[in-house]
Amino acid sequence: MPRSSFTFRAALLAAGALVFSLAAAPAASAAEAPAPNAAPEAPAVEWSVVPADASGPDGRISLRHELEPGASAGDAIAVTNLSAEAADFTVAAGDGRVGADGAFDVGTETPERGGAWVSVEGADGEGALTLAAGETRVLPVTIAVPADATPGDHPAGIVVGRSASDGGVTLTHRVGVRLHLQVAGEIEPALRIDAASASYAASWNPFSPGTLTVEYTVTNTGNVRLGASGSVDAAGPLGMLRTGTERGETRELLPGDTATQRVEVGLLPLVLLAGEVIVTPVALGDDRLALPEAASSGFSTLAMPWSVLVLVVLAVAALVAAVIAVRAGRRRSQHRIEAAIAADRAQR
Repeated sequence: MPRSSFTFRAALLAAGALVFSLAAAPAASAAEAPAPNAAPEAPAVEWSVVPADASGPDGRISLRHELEPGASAGDAIAVTNLSAEAADFTVAAGDGRVGADGAFDVGTETPERGGAWVSVEGADGEGALTLAAGETRVLPVTIAVPADATPGDHPAGIVVGRSASDGGVTLTHRVGVRLHLQVAGEIEPALRIDAASASYAASWNPFSPGTLTVEYTVTNTGNVRLGASGSVDAAGPLGMLRTGTERGETRELLPGDTATQRVEVGLLPLVLLAGEVIVTPVALGDDRLALPEAASSGFSTLAMPWSVLVLVVLAVAALVAAVIAVRAGRRRSQHRIEAAIAADRAQR
């Protein structure tokens, strides 16, 4: 049952860099017996992978190339064994993708797009690499774009991994470098909002605003990656108590990617709320492109002031009860007066 872990540090996303967490964990203590069928411990090995030139690491945080269809380019990565012992690694290129959490990742399956155009040399065998303790090795990289490649981004990455197996379970830790690969031609950045829906949850406190929740789906319909940042503008009937949100966190969308986002706004229950969700395109990292116009979609939802209605009902009920009580008291008083008058007359 293979599993793999591959982590992107979100702090470098805006810079267009991919940094995978070093897979380092201490070996189990000799005094502790592992549980039967437990997952294997992470290898007690640390390593790094960075862009490089022929002499070693060159300070870049990712590989970046723009090539014509049918063209090729060379580059390099440096792999360093940071541990105090020799270690075996595997080297592979793969297609880039963005996971559900918004982090960049490199697929473990056989690449079919940009990753298929990347070859890495300098390993000891077919994707195998053995490094002595503290050793750094520069691996040449060749990127060959097919002649029929379509214009736009073809994200990819190169990963160096190490696996541990136990009881039929394989745990793979990978460290990698992102490859920003763009094929020259007509660049068409575009975003589209496919759906926007809204719901309202009233507060139990009749004098406090409730929560308007707007959920929308945004799709990158262009051929280059874009950041998408959403905001919401909402109001009651006739524009009453209009309010909105600032642009939210930027989500990276590769060509063809779709992401569902949610925004919450505090608003009083005004029976009917309506507004617009606006998604603004953002250029990420070192990308240079003419941004398209923002995408937008309208929404509406009922926002019944249930707590206010309950309060009004209780107030009306209390008022009616008070009126009934007063009238009943008056009737009792009138009956007592009439009875007293009748008794007085009977005594005369």
